[in-house]
Amino acid sequence: MAALRLDPANGGRIASLEVDGVELLAPRQGTDWLRWGCYPMVPWAGRVRDGRFEFDGEEYQLELDLPPHAIHGVAYRASWEETGPATLHLNMEGLWPFGGGVEQHFEVSDQSLLVTMSVQATQRMPAMAGWHPCFLRQLSKGDPAELSLDSEYMWQRDHVGIPTGERVTVPAGPWDDCFGDVVEPPVVRWPGFGSIWLESNMTSWVVYNEEPDLVCVEPQSDAPDAFNRNPVVLEPGETLDVWMRVSWELEG
Repeated sequence: MAALRLDPANGGRIASLEVDGVELLAPRQGTDWLRWGCYPMVPWAGRVRDGRFEFDGEEYQLELDLPPHAIHGVAYRASWEETGPATLHLNMEGLWPFGGGVEQHFEVSDQSLLVTMSVQATQRMPAMAGWHPCFLRQLSKGDPAELSLDSEYMWQRDHVGIPTGERVTVPAGPWDDCFGDVVEPPVVRWPGFGSIWLESNMTSWVVYNEEPDLVCVEPQSDAPDAFNRNPVVLEPGETLDVWMRVSWELEG
């Protein structure tokens, strides 16, 4: 059995995902927005260098919510509206310079969770999307998490944590890094409990496992700081449509 609890008021995130009565996601800790549940990253994912980018000849400055950078978009701290069964909507007008809207839909079964997200433009705008699941390294059952990730390359980071554009051989972890050409779905296994694997139509994966309590495996539509490289551009009425599936198999 699996149970899902959404929190529309706190970033339209999944606040709880229980499988066989065991919680997989980190709970909220105080006022920290970044290290609990599973939240949407939109209209950008990861860091934007110094919160600044140029688009169509104009300079834009975003809020520096992880100084010196802007991180993970505006949706993870916003209040979403419930518009139907397991469906959440966010109007981004006033939250960033380009407005637009986002819809998420959630489907949970005994074997998996499927989440979809559609980002719609009301004016010409750059767009990225992704999710940030914060899995507990130690569950109430089983041994600490083990991560399996088979990737052809990793984006090199500079001294302030921004991808340089150079692709390098994957070093040993821990990581706060973006990976490309992932050969098989990433797997998190808790020996004695079971495993989850993650699938997505997005091709960039960020892994953050530098903290002792968390394993974060994040599908993104591009590597961080894409707004300062060659971002996806949506025209009015166009959408960016992404999905993530988390499946599980228990031991015993």
